[in-house]
Amino acid sequence: MIRKLLTLFFFLFSLSLNAETLSTPPWVENPVLAGGPDFTLNPNPVNGSYFYVNLKFSETEFPDAVILVNDVLGKVVYSYVIRKSDYVEGRVRIGVMDALLDKGIYFIQLKSGDYTKTLKLAIR
Repeated sequence: MIRKLLTLFFFLFSLSLNAETLSTPPWVENPVLAGGPDFTLNPNPVNGSYFYVNLKFSETEFPDAVILVNDVLGKVVYSYVIRKSDYVEGRVRIGVMDALLDKGIYFIQLKSGDYTKTLKLAIR
């Protein structure tokens, strides 16, 4: 009897968790803000002398956005404050030599306030 009750309890509990994860919490008004500033990288992997950080957000959503390039140990090796002109163009060009990046793996982090998103970048 207890076993059946516990099974029922865990079944109902798992259903409630699934329902919560599928819906957006009521305090989140803008889904973009919930996940942080969205962006893509290209080309990735980088074979040439530069790569682009493509901004998928506006200046109104994340006005104080910063691009950080971290090495595999987590050390910030390059940083860039996004300017108004970058928002207009919708992307930032980063030169591999300007950022002093050697071949290897890096983590590109876009931060704005408490929001952060990180993507992996390979330089060959």
